[in-house]
Amino acid sequence: MQQEKTVSKLRRPFVIGGAAIGVILCGWYLFNNFGRVTTVPDPIWTRFVNLAVIMFLCIYLANLLRVAVELFLRRR
Repeated sequence: MQQEKTVSKLRRPFVIGGAAIGVILCGWYLFNNFGRVTTVPDPIWTRFVNLAVIMFLCIYLANLLRVAVELFLRRR
């Protein structure tokens, strides 16, 4: 028999917070990328990849922070 997985109550707020921080960082990246005057601008595919990496890392790090907070609260 499979056991039911329990979903943490902190999961959603941390993911939403990570996504919000990711959106802010993506906006900052795009603002700086379009605002800079360079001799050779970044290709468009590089911008898409960088935005995807920024979003992934923000949500991933928020999830790691959630796990650390849950461990801290559990030991307390």
